Amino acid sequence: MNDDLALLGRIGEAHRRMAEMADALDWDGIVEEWESVYPAITELRQVSLDRMTGGERDQATRQIAELVELQKRISARITPWMEQVRPLLETFRKYPLGGD
Repeated sequence: MNDDLALLGRIGEAHRRMAEMADALDWDGIVEEWESVYPAITELRQVSLDRMTGGERDQATRQIAELVELQKRISARITPWMEQVRPLLETFRKYPLGGD
């Protein structure tokens, strides 16, 4: 298997786990998984589809489309939660706890 496709596969697996964690509202798990997969995402930015054969390019396109859908699923869970906690976080920012 092409190394670039294997990289996409690893990123896809991480995104599937993050999507499951988002469904379970496991924000700490998402953060840990993101920190773990971020170096691979950085590496992915250097991948060129032009280096791939036609079949590999088709597979990469499918994998990237799946990543986009998983990102949408994760965001659909995270965005409403962030909106709910934003007022609380803003209050803590204005009035920090334990400030002497």
